[in-house]
Amino acid sequence: MAAKKKNRDYRLFLSMVLAVVIALLLFTFTLIFSRNRPQDPIATQTLPIMTTPSLPAAPTDITPTQTNLPVNEPTSTAQPTATAVPLASEWREWPILPESISPLMIAVYRAALEQGSDPNKFSKVGDSNSMMPSFLSCFDFGESGYTIGPYTDLQKTIDHFRWSFSRESRATANGITAMGLDTYHWYEDEICWPYESATSCEYRLWKPVIAFIALGTNDAFSKPEDFDKHLRSLVQKSLDRFVVPILVFKADDIEGDGSFNQIIAQIAIDFQVPVWNLWRAMQPLPGHGLRENDVHPSFSNDSLCDFSGNDLKTYGWTVRNLTGLQALDKVWRLLNQAP
Repeated sequence: MAAKKKNRDYRLFLSMVLAVVIALLLFTFTLIFSRNRPQDPIATQTLPIMTTPSLPAAPTDITPTQTNLPVNEPTSTAQPTATAVPLASEWREWPILPESISPLMIAVYRAALEQGSDPNKFSKVGDSNSMMPSFLSCFDFGESGYTIGPYTDLQKTIDHFRWSFSRESRATANGITAMGLDTYHWYEDEICWPYESATSCEYRLWKPVIAFIALGTNDAFSKPEDFDKHLRSLVQKSLDRFVVPILVFKADDIEGDGSFNQIIAQIAIDFQVPVWNLWRAMQPLPGHGLRENDVHPSFSNDSLCDFSGNDLKTYGWTVRNLTGLQALDKVWRLLNQAP
């Protein structure tokens, strides 16, 4: 019995020793493998720090002036100058035409020329008041379309931008809003791409260096914050495509408190873009240049572009077309005469 017990104890001892040896071997193998295993390149990779380029700071270009219709000055006097930052709440006192241009817009214009945009083209972005044949189209039809009167200095601009005036823009439509021009196009053809906004389509097709953006009338029936959001987006899309936008204060006050023009003013300040104060230009006219109970300009049955007589004291469309041409002329000259 004693011998059998001794054998059992001996076998138990051998089993324990064997278990310890196996455990030591496993531990040693694991240690060696972990030391020789290659590191995970994703886990050890250091991601680069991304920086966002900042736009150059620049003073804006709007200061109060008199309400008389502007008179073109000799081209040698049109120079970009720094002005005090205006207040959006004082938009009614802003000049009819921009008096200077920001360094940022000069940079955008020069980039446009380098990127292959056409220096002889501008675009229209807006509602029915921006559509042809009413807005500026007369200047593509020679003497039968307009009478320049005393504003002969504008003829060079008319010649320079010929065929942009009467172009049927892809970014104008009756009843359109800023959201409509920002988010999708209205054309069921293959010219504009799927999911491309009407504004982006117009810029891609025409490659302009300047664009009028005249909106807000139809937006007045929506939330102000929606108008602000989509107009900002349109301005940004313009700058991204190296297009200098000219924002337009609308002539009507359909919302009753001028708040939508104030939104336009604030966006102009924030983006340092030029403004054409159409509202101020129309104020001296009968009915402020608008048809009775309407948001469309009044007009003469004879001509929308006769600048030689009393039409400039009577009709909204005559004033709109003259001051629109003057705004284009002023911005173009400021951009090209920058040091």
